[in-house]
Amino acid sequence: MLPQLIREDQVQPFKFWFNNGLQDGIRHRTDLYYRLQMHQLADKARLYQLACRLSRRGADVLITLDVSHCSLWANLKNQKVAALAFSSRFPLPSSEALLTEECD
Repeated sequence: MLPQLIREDQVQPFKFWFNNGLQDGIRHRTDLYYRLQMHQLADKARLYQLACRLSRRGADVLITLDVSHCSLWANLKNQKVAALAFSSRFPLPSSEALLTEECD
């Protein structure tokens, strides 16, 4: 499944406290996501490639686009991602960490 591309004004942003710091989150429809990466809009093709690779590995991700930047978000309900994110031993996983995980 291909990652969704969504205008940033179509999501509801929020902040949440985790790992001794504020994290960026969004609500899209009924799902909650956290930001993996943010880049300049000129890098959206590279970010989309990364999102496709994560999707093939089982991650539920989407990309938001604004006038100056684009962001990659991971669904907090995704069991593989959530297990890494909310373990007391690990920080929120980066997109690189997700790519190095073994497929189940």
